[in-house]
Amino acid sequence: MLESPFLQVPDADRIASNRSAFAIWDQFPVSPGHALVVPHRQISIWWEASEEERADLFDLVEVVREIIGEHHAPDGYNIGINVGEAGGQTIDHLHVHVIPRYTGDMSDPRGGVRHVIPSKGNYLVDADIGVSPVLLDGLDDGQLVLELFRCLDNPVFDRIDMVVSFIMKSGLRLIAERLENASQRGARVRILTTDYMHVTDPDALTHLLDMVDVDDDLMQVRVFHDPSTSFHPKAYLFWAASGEMAAGYVGSSNLSRSGISGGVEWNLGVERVAPLVTSFER
Repeated sequence: MLESPFLQVPDADRIASNRSAFAIWDQFPVSPGHALVVPHRQISIWWEASEEERADLFDLVEVVREIIGEHHAPDGYNIGINVGEAGGQTIDHLHVHVIPRYTGDMSDPRGGVRHVIPSKGNYLVDADIGVSPVLLDGLDDGQLVLELFRCLDNPVFDRIDMVVSFIMKSGLRLIAERLENASQRGARVRILTTDYMHVTDPDALTHLLDMVDVDDDLMQVRVFHDPSTSFHPKAYLFWAASGEMAAGYVGSSNLSRSGISGGVEWNLGVERVAPLVTSFER
């Protein structure tokens, strides 16, 4: 068995530890403050742990919860363990996820850990009619920017497509760091905008092109130009090349601060993006 990457984390970077386990920050956090509790002994799954190790793991979960609470003050938590490849485990060393949750970090959090299979996460939705699109209206917690943050930070989404009528510096500034992080972890990013009424900010395009220069295999930016054709789509598409998960937001928001954060805009969140991606590519 290869040495676990968790055991390669320096002691100085550990959050806390006890006789059987230690805690570290997740390198690809689902949310701010996402931590992992890991046994010192390199075992693969929960059922290989001794009773003493199991008790110590959950004792450390409580310690980590207090630390997260002090630094991030979340509104809730998800605590979970992935077991086996079919269960989503990618590192062959048992670890417990402690994931802080924040009001508004997704439009409808009901279902919690059941969202490992997104379409079955919220059992309160009538199965006969399927999952209804979620409306983000820019009011209260219904801001598109929160969903964009969540999707850009999610390592499962290795494909990111955005199409908007215009891009402003104010909007790009909100997501630029997360966009760069997604590209650096290997996500392919494609952005399509237009010269409609010359609203798109040249400085915003320059920033995007600087990102393209870093890795033009993973980042592409295009500007649609056709004086005879009106071009007004606004969509933010996130999907996994493996087909295991997708999320899309389609509506009225261009990439500006008021468009994704603060303004009254209507966007629908959907879990099936294949037709949207096909149209994007066309």
